[in-house]
Amino acid sequence: REGDAATRRSGWWPAFVALLLVVTVAGVWAVQQGGSRPSRGAEVAPGASPSPSIPPIARQQVWTSDTRSSGTYLLNTVTAAPQLPAPATLRYVVKVEDTVSVAPDEAAAEIQRTLDDPRGWAGYGKRNFALVADESKAGVVIYVASPSTTHELCKAADVGFAWSCSDRTRIVLNADRWRFMTPTYDDLGAYRSYLVNHEVGHYLGQGHVGCPQPGNKAPVMMQQSIDLAGCSRSEERRVGK
Repeated sequence: REGDAATRRSGWWPAFVALLLVVTVAGVWAVQQGGSRPSRGAEVAPGASPSPSIPPIARQQVWTSDTRSSGTYLLNTVTAAPQLPAPATLRYVVKVEDTVSVAPDEAAAEIQRTLDDPRGWAGYGKRNFALVADESKAGVVIYVASPSTTHELCKAADVGFAWSCSDRTRIVLNADRWRFMTPTYDDLGAYRSYLVNHEVGHYLGQGHVGCPQPGNKAPVMMQQSIDLAGCSRSEERRVGK
């Protein structure tokens, strides 16, 4: 009888341990998944959004995808207060076209992280930037749109299907550039920072500049997506003036 009981115990114990392990792993996964979703209207600490898989062709040329245009947008639900002091605050929202594989809250958080960086436009101390979730309270809308929609929204700037644009009412980021960058860059996060600051610079009234001298760090208002013209990419993200 004692041998039978020991056999029953030895057969039951591994099964119990396995069940306990499954329950523990499932609990950890649920906590991680729950923690990764910001609550509606909550203020978030901006962080980098996930990098997509970049097709090899997009590393060889400025590539245009076949992302469908819908003209329908998803608005960010998270908010972020400015991290740098300034006498004026520019409030904005982010609207992502619903056919683009970009989460509005993730894009908005990464944009705010760029705008909060002291190497960016807020570093001048003239203005800072606040991410809001109510379009009626925003001074400008930042769009992340498909190439076809960008082409329509940017007709006045004649950017075709490849580039981005901004004017005094909106900033339009081409989703292909946001997702796949250009061959002049090899770091997607750095390229996104450049893209945001370049188009925000246009919104603030800045024009294009060239490479000051071969070997110098490229100014943010230089068209780095096309050609670095002998300059080097730089962590300095603003115009040198």
